[in-house]
Amino acid sequence: MTCSIVKLPGGGTAFVKYAPRRAPRCKFCSVMSPNPATLLCDFAIGVTIGGDPITCDAPFCVHCARRVGDKDFCPKHPK
Repeated sequence: MTCSIVKLPGGGTAFVKYAPRRAPRCKFCSVMSPNPATLLCDFAIGVTIGGDPITCDAPFCVHCARRVGDKDFCPKHPK
């Protein structure tokens, strides 16, 4: 468990313990197997006013990934 120190208004301190965050599960195969989602989809779905690309960003695992060049795509998007 991880802990942190919190300063209280009266000058005291408190130690707070909390469990580490779980990795999000894959959006596509989370029902069949608990694979952690370590990738985000790089498929461009639009552009901001400043010209930066907006990507899908769906969380998925390495087993569901389709890698094209240096980009990772989720199973929902074509190659």
